Amino acid sequence: MMMHRLIVMFLFCCLSAELHSQTSSPTVTGRVVDGVTGEPVEYANVVLYSARDSTAEAHAASGADGIFSLRCRHVDDYYIETSFVGYTTLRGAVFRPDDGNSHMIYGDVALQPANMELSEVEITGRKRQTVYKLDKKVIEAAGNIAADGGTAVDILSRTPSVRVDAEGEVTFRGSSGFKVYIDGKPATLEGGAALEQIPAGRIDNIEIITVPSARNEADGTAGIININTKRQTADGWSGLVNGTASSVASRGIDFLASYRRKNIRWQTSGEASRRYLVSDFDQLKRIDANDTLTVTHASGERKTYTDSYFLRTMLERDKGNTTWFAALESRYRIRHRGGHLHYDDMYVSGNDTAKQSFNGGDYVHLNEWTARGDAGFERRFSETGHKLTASLFAFYEGDAMEFFYTDLFYPDGSRAQGHRAWEAEYRLTAQANLDYVYPFNEKGGKFESGYYFFTYTEDGDYTIDFYQPAAMRFERRDELYNRYLFRRDIHAVYAMLSNVHAAFSYQAGLRGEYRYRKLGNNEAWARHVRNDFDLFPSAHLAYALRRGGRLNAAYSRRITQPQLFYMEPYVVYVDFYTAQRGNPMILPEYTNSFEFTWSKGFGDNSAAVTAFHRMRKDKIERVRVPYHTGVTLDSMANVGNDYSTGVEAATTFFLYRWWNMDINGSLYYYTIKNDYKTDGADEKSWNWQWAFNNNFDPGRNTRLRFEAYYVGPTVSTQGRVNEFFYFNLAVRQQMFKRKLAATLNIRDVFSTARYISSQTGRYLYSNTTIYPRSPLLTLSLSWTFNNFKSQKKEEKITHDLFEGTNR
Repeated sequence: MMMHRLIVMFLFCCLSAELHSQTSSPTVTGRVVDGVTGEPVEYANVVLYSARDSTAEAHAASGADGIFSLRCRHVDDYYIETSFVGYTTLRGAVFRPDDGNSHMIYGDVALQPANMELSEVEITGRKRQTVYKLDKKVIEAAGNIAADGGTAVDILSRTPSVRVDAEGEVTFRGSSGFKVYIDGKPATLEGGAALEQIPAGRIDNIEIITVPSARNEADGTAGIININTKRQTADGWSGLVNGTASSVASRGIDFLASYRRKNIRWQTSGEASRRYLVSDFDQLKRIDANDTLTVTHASGERKTYTDSYFLRTMLERDKGNTTWFAALESRYRIRHRGGHLHYDDMYVSGNDTAKQSFNGGDYVHLNEWTARGDAGFERRFSETGHKLTASLFAFYEGDAMEFFYTDLFYPDGSRAQGHRAWEAEYRLTAQANLDYVYPFNEKGGKFESGYYFFTYTEDGDYTIDFYQPAAMRFERRDELYNRYLFRRDIHAVYAMLSNVHAAFSYQAGLRGEYRYRKLGNNEAWARHVRNDFDLFPSAHLAYALRRGGRLNAAYSRRITQPQLFYMEPYVVYVDFYTAQRGNPMILPEYTNSFEFTWSKGFGDNSAAVTAFHRMRKDKIERVRVPYHTGVTLDSMANVGNDYSTGVEAATTFFLYRWWNMDINGSLYYYTIKNDYKTDGADEKSWNWQWAFNNNFDPGRNTRLRFEAYYVGPTVSTQGRVNEFFYFNLAVRQQMFKRKLAATLNIRDVFSTARYISSQTGRYLYSNTTIYPRSPLLTLSLSWTFNNFKSQKKEEKITHDLFEGTNR
């Protein structure tokens, strides 16, 4: 409650400052725009200098519309210097405010992107641009070549503190609780599953909001990732087609076609792909259950593939001061995970020891078809940003079927054990937003408020058959049948105030959310209903330094609500030795996040450093316990509270016109205050990772990139993951006036990547080693036509090299 009071006091002080601001001195107002696109540049650093002695008289940051306002101390000769990361610093001509005129219009300041090469048909550059705004960080998905044939996961992995584990799960600063948006609208899938479904070739930029404001939905303790796809800005037809193939048989094609005429824009995109992840797997387990010690050594090949077939069409129309939009999309997805393993078992009971070998196969196969519709409008009441926006989407997933099966055979080929399980699901999701923005001055001051509604319903059942050796057939286990109906509703309102005072910017808000959760189940112990109400404050501050550079500070409170599969009370077998079950009584996580960022451009070069601290209550984590002889059970639990404190840094250097490098890394101290372990011991670790990347332009249409990555060790409630490192190489050749680009990526060039993890608990120990198939070669082709420029994509630097960590 103390934090809530501080936020209210801050809002009051901000409002008081608005009411008492003075404008007695002459002011100069202008606008900062991109010299290529003409779009406003937000948070550019604008400094007013005296022409007599070049002393800084005043400085300011441009607002969302690019507008800045500087106050002159007296009538004299001045000049303005404007700078921003990724742009060349611009010094304007000397001017003098009119005597007796309290307000002067300076006009547009057009900044040119740094280190750009102009040609008759397009503009290309090899700058690496990360833009730090008041409440988010924007990664431009252009200029780096190693993401060709990749997805949004590949682009994000270049960001400090992002980890991708052996199953492709994305975590940020140790948490997977983030929300994914596409063009400002919630993604159909969740988390990493949503990111891996978005081809890198269709992405314009990615916004990372690590400390979201009260405007954003409160769910997602790690923050929000918004993927902005490419849009056509000129009239006529435009499009692009991307194709890819890899040495492990991954292949795919995606396209984007767009037509624009005056006030109408139509766009259609689609994808057909299969992505493989192949690894060699080795695991040792020791389990003490039912007075028997079982030691199992498993080895073999693990493989995952995902088939995705996607089609989306969108229509947008401007009519007067109102823009209407509507979109329809459909997706069919198949995900198959499993492999063939060899098992060597040893059983110790008292003084008796027995050994047995098996050959096994285990697979999880998911089929799902989805349909989605979006609609909305934006009504603009003025050119200064006064507007009302409404949006609605509905999503239906029908006839989703997940099939689990395991087989265990003796060396002579006869069956020893096995099981078959089916999970059928139907899902319905709907969300509505109403947002209002009222600007109260020309400097960027505005008041925002809105309403949010969300509902989710899932209906499903689970059936399982076990092999009976005596009868030599599979038989239904009716006592394990499970039927469930889940419902979640959210109602929320928010209010925010933001403004710019010369070089100082602020944003503060408060969000209130009511949540309803109900799980109906044929197991009486699993049924429950929850009603909760919470307040989620946020605050963001920014200060533009006089000699360039920027300081940002932020705070927000967030929640991660457990997904349904965390709560499903029935047992699913990943393989014959590994079972999983949800926890219906799991509680949500609550997080308080603090950040402080410094960023600055040095000509073509740039640097940024972020210090952060995060406190998470009731951390949700998968834990492992003995289940029965030779078998472990994985379930979800609130294991305690955790704390992350550290620093992230990123820098870009242009050494020569044909060579630039970028280095980024993170270092943070992680602690889990453990409520789960019986010994009560806390887990602590220093976590670090770094990336060192070199970009070369040996020819006008040729680019080469070499990447080096090191990912340090990390801990969990029950164990740790060892460090690993690897190297990537990519080369791209552009042809036919840069309309066609061919890229060859070689991933894990020296086959150094190894994923080694261990888990220790009461009566169990497991150690897993995963060797990805490497080096992995990927060839990509990209063709653009008409008004689409030849867009380069982000580097492909994921750590999702491994398959089989959930075992």
